[in-house]
Amino acid sequence: MGMMQQTGPPGPPGCGLAAAAFCDPFDQAVTVGKGRAGELDATRWSGSRMQPQSPTYQSHPFPIGTATLPACRAGLPSKVGPEKDTLICDPTSTVHSNHLLVASAAQNYGANSYRIRQPFDFAGRTGKIVFDATGYTQQLLGWISLEITEDPIGTPSYGVLTNDEGGILPQNGLELQFSWHCIAMPTQISLSAVHVFHDYADTVIAASYPNPSPAPCVLADVDKLNHFEVEVSQDHVRVSVSPMSADGVTFEPAALMFETPIQLSFSRGSVHLSTHNHATIKYGKIDAWVTRWDNVGFDGPVIAAAREYEIADALVSNGDTTNIGYILADEKDGPAQTFRFTGVDVSGASRARLALSSWYWQNGAPIDTYVLKYRLNGGAWHARPLTAGEMTAMTKPVINGTDSGGTQGALGQMVDLPLAELVAGDNTLEMVTANIPMSYPPGVVNLDLIID
Repeated sequence: MGMMQQTGPPGPPGCGLAAAAFCDPFDQAVTVGKGRAGELDATRWSGSRMQPQSPTYQSHPFPIGTATLPACRAGLPSKVGPEKDTLICDPTSTVHSNHLLVASAAQNYGANSYRIRQPFDFAGRTGKIVFDATGYTQQLLGWISLEITEDPIGTPSYGVLTNDEGGILPQNGLELQFSWHCIAMPTQISLSAVHVFHDYADTVIAASYPNPSPAPCVLADVDKLNHFEVEVSQDHVRVSVSPMSADGVTFEPAALMFETPIQLSFSRGSVHLSTHNHATIKYGKIDAWVTRWDNVGFDGPVIAAAREYEIADALVSNGDTTNIGYILADEKDGPAQTFRFTGVDVSGASRARLALSSWYWQNGAPIDTYVLKYRLNGGAWHARPLTAGEMTAMTKPVINGTDSGGTQGALGQMVDLPLAELVAGDNTLEMVTANIPMSYPPGVVNLDLIID
């Protein structure tokens, strides 16, 4: 089920848009009320991280390493872990304005992703998303991407798995992966592919090699910003990019990089900015993929975001890594933890949902028997089996009409909650699983309560 449809007024000028429904120039760090999105405003952003490759190995739920920081601002440590990997920087020699720095140390198809809580509406029109970001990439190390998903899941990715990715698939969504490292011109980058998801099936539209007419390359470099403009409707997407800027403030006009017809089944969704870490330690001997971002905005009607309440990452130190997720117990053992959503406002609510990133070990087990069970405020238990789409996404995702790829067990799940069981103020959530192998136990992370 998609977002509730309503209209709103246009926004004021911002982020280079004449009428910005959303704009964040990243001018000031949030110092109180921080969430998973680090120094971003948690009322505007939901932060999420994912390490999908056997993340509960030896009961270490979703381990994230430390990242070495480049120049950002005075007083910061030399190395950081989650959630201190998302920082607002002072002007630097390469970016002459305050901006966002993301250091993704989630290895092996991992990512840091940041979802704008305010919906982007492009119903009956061509909407525009703009941002400045580090376009520079090395394909086996890291890159940036932009996603629009119908559901407000965390860390949307894709599941090609030919030494490519293997992460969470959106049920319905659009993804732009800027991971083409132009081989003949190593200081240049391009869009690698457009991914269009419909009920988890992925239509991949190549934009670079082996496309017969590959998208043009533009200059990029470490710590430098390119300017991106994305125009999207339900049946078309157009991507324009400027070469890297010397100061991160002034850019050449954005030139067309790629455009293609598409077919989207939705016209309102969540915009995500993602920094991917393919395997920086394995292939590059560096601990993280670091990107910088500035002036993120989109146009269209200003639509009030749903009321959202998040669960913090676990943040349990485990030697060189920090465990950010939670292992769920089997139902026979009872819940292993109690999650608490604080200050919940249920007035005028029409529905309630739980968004979570989950991981389930397959191991040849009959996944059609897998069940996630939950209860609110100590009440009755509710069973949430895997949907048909989720089972397909886990076992043999459809890519360009063929069973292919895989998610390595990672899912972005939406769970409908009984609204009548929520109360004003604090609410507790407990979860267990049934019929899921515990050799690599099931785990969850990036939990958000969403009240429409």
